[in-house]
Amino acid sequence: MSRVVNKDQYFELGLEILARTGFKGLNIGVLVKEFGVTSGSFYHHFGSYQGFVNALLEFWANRQVVLLRDMEFGKSTPEADLQKLRDLTLGLHHEAEAAIRAWGANDDYVRDVQRRVDDARRKTVQKAIAGVVDDAELAKSLTSLGMAMLVGYQQLSAAGHHDDLSVLLDEYIRLVNSHIVVRERA
Repeated sequence: MSRVVNKDQYFELGLEILARTGFKGLNIGVLVKEFGVTSGSFYHHFGSYQGFVNALLEFWANRQVVLLRDMEFGKSTPEADLQKLRDLTLGLHHEAEAAIRAWGANDDYVRDVQRRVDDARRKTVQKAIAGVVDDAELAKSLTSLGMAMLVGYQQLSAAGHHDDLSVLLDEYIRLVNSHIVVRERA
């Protein structure tokens, strides 16, 4: 009896392979071998390797957008929004994202998808910080600092440096909160 593998299973495995081996280790042979299926199963779902790559990246990008949307930013306090961002950041698949970033340096399509995800993240982070900081330029700078910290952490982790991200995020939130402006009541 043959094993049936759905698209989402291919996507999840694709992200795991990216995390383990980088983009150069991701190929049809590795995918079908790990599932114990024939390449026909793969081609049935995606038609080609490029079809898989496009679908994998859209799956990953859409998941990021859904995660941001489901956090319901702005429905609570700015401090709660920062905590949600912290929790969301801790839950990211950092090794896979580092591999996607490296891949994007070699592939325009991958780079475009990565930029789209980064733009959505930047917008959400800046909105959360703007709820705490009453200065648009400062909020923009703190957002850039947060994004740089995330990307730097991912790159360092991919190189074998595993700092405690929760400690880094706690310090970042303390920095953001140090700029709280107490708004007077009207």
